[in-house]
Amino acid sequence: MSKILVKGNTSQIIEESDANHILALDKHLSFYVQGAEHTAAFRGFFNKNGDFVKWDGFKKLLTPTLQFPTGLLERVKDFYRNAGKQIEVVDKRPAKTVGQERNIIDNLNKIGKPPYPYQLEILDVIDKNDRGIIKVATGGGKSLIAALIAAKLGKKTIIYVIGKDLLYQFHNFFSEVFDEKIGIIGDGKCEIHDINIASIWTIGQAIGMDKKTILLDSEDEEEGIGTNKYADIVKMMKETRVHIIDECHMSACETIQQIFKQAKAAEHIYGLSGSPWRDDGADLLIESVLGKYIVNISASYLIERDFLAKALIRFRVVPPPAFPLDRAYPSVYKRYVVENDVRNGLVLEAAKTTVGKGYQTLVLFSSLKHGKILYELFNQHMKCAILDGSNSKEEREQVKKDLLAHKIDCVLASKIFDIGVDIPSLSGLVIACGGKSSVKALQRVGRVIRKYPGKKFAVVIDFIDQAPFLFNHSKTRYKIYKSEEGFDVSWPAVKKKQKKQADS
Repeated sequence: MSKILVKGNTSQIIEESDANHILALDKHLSFYVQGAEHTAAFRGFFNKNGDFVKWDGFKKLLTPTLQFPTGLLERVKDFYRNAGKQIEVVDKRPAKTVGQERNIIDNLNKIGKPPYPYQLEILDVIDKNDRGIIKVATGGGKSLIAALIAAKLGKKTIIYVIGKDLLYQFHNFFSEVFDEKIGIIGDGKCEIHDINIASIWTIGQAIGMDKKTILLDSEDEEEGIGTNKYADIVKMMKETRVHIIDECHMSACETIQQIFKQAKAAEHIYGLSGSPWRDDGADLLIESVLGKYIVNISASYLIERDFLAKALIRFRVVPPPAFPLDRAYPSVYKRYVVENDVRNGLVLEAAKTTVGKGYQTLVLFSSLKHGKILYELFNQHMKCAILDGSNSKEEREQVKKDLLAHKIDCVLASKIFDIGVDIPSLSGLVIACGGKSSVKALQRVGRVIRKYPGKKFAVVIDFIDQAPFLFNHSKTRYKIYKSEEGFDVSWPAVKKKQKKQADS
């Protein structure tokens, strides 16, 4: 009988002689890399030995020695079972250490954030799974869930976060609910304790990755730390037993793949996200680190039970361009979205509508140039502020305070507000940036449906862009919104002639 030796973050199949079965498993543990056909490796080249080498475009997670990431263990076991073959799992990992559980419930009650039943139920799942993906819709309290997990397991813990906002939010929250010092690694700080909040950008540098190769979906400009701290950070990672990654859909990126190679003493690995999947098909890489879904709590589930406000999503039609467009996407986006006075006027009118009805409003842009254009326009009509990745922690906090004090009507923000920003009073959203990412679409709605006294509904205004590429992107966002039963979504009719022009 074949065996799987579980050695830590890597497992290995031994005593397997069925070559056809291994070929099928190799295919099962592979995926096509989006855009591979545009690479030199895919086109082929002659190596130094004069042999012609060509990549087939597939990322393979099974090595020639039959090793694979332990996160795929259940997938491999299922593959054998479905093939009618038996396999024995031999766990070679050391016995788990015994933690000292912390009680944080009293402190949570003191700050007015008692856990909801669904959050406490997740702890029962943790008892049965030492790794897995915890899907909880944006606004479902992922920081509180992470704190509950850390407290229950009672071992050395790292919470990995993306961006400065999440770094400080998690650190401030954990400092409130735990009766001990909480470590912070990121944005120029390196204070290490038993429970640590760590910026992935800083951790990536500490393990030797070049700044340019730390690819994360964040434009935050963090301060660096001295290289003399790198050894301490690596030591911390190797000694930590509990690893929790927030916004775990980013686990497919090379940075996080490399980070978890350092987690040699890991006994528990969990990922938190409201949308833990990838539009590029690289979900297998997420699973390779974290394993399979162990919790799945949708926005609709939380809206139905009154844990989140109901989202009212309305699309507005942008006229077709009155000017010629190039066929290249960057040029189309620049002329039709960024520099289009008609469209920008509609964005302004949408914000004036939400603000006028009493909704505290967030306007999201992608291009910094677009943000500046919108800010100059908005500033003539309402009290507003603008934020992007270059703003300091203090500047961001001041904008939040001004919103809460109603000193400003709305805030225009770049993609730093796609993740992590927790301003429950926000109730209006204008999506000026477009886009086709399912993850971002749901995250953005999640920014404004968090519960807040007196808030039963949140209004989201999106746009039907009638231009090449962009019309299909609008349709994609519509389908994503419609996938959540708790969202009330409307799409106005578009004239056939206009639709045909937009598709072309």
